[in-house]
Amino acid sequence: MVDVFDAISASKEAEVKINELLDTRSIFEFVFEIVKTSGFYSEDENFKLIKALNIDTDEASNEDALFNTWTTMGANLNTSKTQEEFNAKFALFVPIILKHMEAINRMSA
Repeated sequence: MVDVFDAISASKEAEVKINELLDTRSIFEFVFEIVKTSGFYSEDENFKLIKALNIDTDEASNEDALFNTWTTMGANLNTSKTQEEFNAKFALFVPIILKHMEAINRMSA
């Protein structure tokens, strides 16, 4: 999970670019596969949380949706008091981030 933030923080720019976020896709996919096999996503409470976080919003574009989700994820991760809490919060956002990344890839294809 730290790999995602290391990839983003390597940027010399003050603002994160959409391509930098998209470059982390393989890391998110890797985490998703690990978490999926653990059963975390099939637990009823976690599924309901992911579904609630994944509501469609009125962003002007898929890029805005990804940025807004990323910002929300970062704000939530910053409130984590333990590594376990950080990991669980991160895992909740993984499928949502991947959904937005996939939407951007479909539009650019």
